[in-house]
Amino acid sequence: MGDNGDHSVEEVMALTREAGFGAEVKRRIMIGTYALSSGYYDAYYGSAQKVRTLITRDFEAAFEKADVLISPTAPTTAFRIGEKVDDPLAMYLNDIATIPVNLAGNAAMSLPIGLAPEDSLPVGLQIMAPPMADDRLYLVGGALEAALVDRWGHLLIEEAPQL
Repeated sequence: MGDNGDHSVEEVMALTREAGFGAEVKRRIMIGTYALSSGYYDAYYGSAQKVRTLITRDFEAAFEKADVLISPTAPTTAFRIGEKVDDPLAMYLNDIATIPVNLAGNAAMSLPIGLAPEDSLPVGLQIMAPPMADDRLYLVGGALEAALVDRWGHLLIEEAPQL
């Protein structure tokens, strides 16, 4: 920091990153930085790009047959607030259903579609569309939400205080 209290660009960036990212985001940035460091770049990045191309092609083929795709958002129900904060592996594993759509650069959204009978925690449904086809997500998501409101008589979020 200079004598007049001004910060250098590097200091501003460091302070912004520190304040703007939580522990989990910082952890993932560090893992990505490590994987892209010298000696690992070719082994990981090159292979990852090949896999990404294959995933993108698979999605393109699927979207030739369907307007949208659906899947669970996660393999489990939502966590209770703070429940898995000290278990990064559990958090990483819960991303498994959203990673392919992100790698392919497709559009996606997640909607709560109900509460699991065993723990009354929300269950998410992921709707996926081709890149730049966000309008499909809104149409399908809006129709699904309207159907669920008709069935339940209210939005699921209204049950949140009980969660």
